Amino acid sequence: MSESTERTTVFKAPRGGVMTKEAGVVTGQLELATDAAADGTLTLRVRYDGAAEWYTIEGGPFVLHDPRDHEVLHDVLISLLHRPQP
Repeated sequence: MSESTERTTVFKAPRGGVMTKEAGVVTGQLELATDAAADGTLTLRVRYDGAAEWYTIEGGPFVLHDPRDHEVLHDVLISLLHRPQP
């Protein structure tokens, strides 16, 4: 049985945006979704805040050594992606 957990957070994209496989660079108010399967496989997606369509973040494949690290990794990604400009 493959169990997964998903976390989402809304953030403002950094200067230069976030590169996605499907749409190229996306900018503005975005929502990050991270999903970690029981085997450690990690899925990273973004969408425009309030939109229905999700885009896969460029890179990967991503695999966590320990799926319990998912929550911490999600928080680190938000810290890296949400860098308010002066």
